[in-house]
This record gives sequence, C-alpha cells and structure tokens, in this order.
Amino acid sequence: MRTKTFTFKERAVLIPIELVEAMKAFLLIAAVFFIISGLGGPLGFWANATNFGLFAVLALLCAVIGGAVLNPLLLPYLPGRAFSIKGFSISIVIALILLYLRDINLSVWPGKVEAMAWLLIIPAMAGYLAMNFTGCSTYTSLSGVKREMRWALPLQMACGAVGIVMWIGAIFTY
Repeated sequence: MRTKTFTFKERAVLIPIELVEAMKAFLLIAAVFFIISGLGGPLGFWANATNFGLFAVLALLCAVIGGAVLNPLLLPYLPGRAFSIKGFSISIVIALILLYLRDINLSVWPGKVEAMAWLLIIPAMAGYLAMNFTGCSTYTSLSGVKREMRWALPLQMACGAVGIVMWIGAIFTY
C-alpha cells in the first residue's frame, strides 16, 4: 500500500459521486433552513428568508463544497491524518470567510450566537462529508475508519445539533 498512488486526477474523478449524494441531502436541509429562517427574525417571512435563509443556503452549500469537493482535491495538503480533521480544517476557513462576508453584528447577542452556530454547523457538515470520502481512498484501513468514526461521528452530531439549536435561537431573538 505504501507504493499505491492516489493522484489529483484520481481524487478528482471521484468528486461527482460524492457531490451527487451530498446534494440529495443538501436540497432537503437547505429547504428546511430557508423555511425556518422565514418564520423567525424581526421582519416578514420573505424579508427574513432573504436575509437569513439565503445565507443559510449559501453556508450549507459551501459546507458541501468544502467536504465533498475541496477536501478530496486538497487531501494530501490538509493537516491531520483523520479525514474528519481534514474536513474540519478546510471548513473552518470556509466558515470564517462566510462570516466575514455576512458582516454579522457581533455587538448584539443574537449576532454572536448566529456566528457561533455557523462555526459549529459548517465544520460538522463538511467533516462528515470528508469522512464519506474515506471509502473512496486507497490508503485507509478498516480499523482506522472504525476508530475515527467512534469519536468523530458523535462529535459531529453534537456540534451540528447544538449549532442548529443556537441558529434557531438566534433567528427567533433578533
């Protein structure tokens, strides 16, 4: 296995498979986030959905791109051995860029909570998608995958759940 290559081209060929699978769940999750964002917030449904919902859809799409596209392409260059850590590292950068572009008002509590929520949701989602790529790689072992899943999946689920609750709380307290 030490002599087996896994070149950029070989990794890139696998991206459409991961992306199609991820997009099925993304469409459902994005619709739910969009509807919830319209129900909360200080304005009417469409104004809230435009303000909070479109950003939520963009953030979730960026998490999918980070976990299913950028992670396989940058796999050898991302820090850590575990695929979940690799996905987490790329998604933190994505989340920080998105929050900078969002220009959230961090002087009020709902803004701080919303920012923290996205710092939990995006890495959890991208890290999970990065772990899906484990089965496509040439250099993972079953025992290593099981070991990573034992600690990474509960952490990702907890971060995602806490992030969603925080995001909903922030939306409804603006």
